Amino acid sequence: MKKWILLIVLASSFSAYAQQAKAIASSKTNTTTTTSNVSVSVSDDNSNYAFAASFDKQKTSSAKKEIVTIFGEPTTEGKYFVWRKGENLEIKLREGRVSIEFEKGDQKLYDKVKSLGDSVSEVIGSKK
Repeated sequence: MKKWILLIVLASSFSAYAQQAKAIASSKTNTTTTTSNVSVSVSDDNSNYAFAASFDKQKTSSAKKEIVTIFGEPTTEGKYFVWRKGENLEIKLREGRVSIEFEKGDQKLYDKVKSLGDSVSEVIGSKK
């Protein structure tokens, strides 16, 4: 008789636990996952600095702000925003893409260009 009572108590306890587990298992969690595709290529040798990046199109305005901060307003050539400094520097930006070509010679300008590459990498979501 004691065994039957014990079994009944255990069975009812297990049943209550199972109902509680079902309630927990049925809860829902809403999450949003954002994926991005960022590709950055940097070449920095004795005579040239080159930076090229492709990134999510919605980051284009952030990249443009970084460039404008250092080099001012661009000219427009077709679908590109373009910045030039003599024959040594050309920066081109369009939706989701930016390129920087710099022929070294002026150390101060090189420092600005390199800093720009680093800051653009940050705003487009590239890890250093």
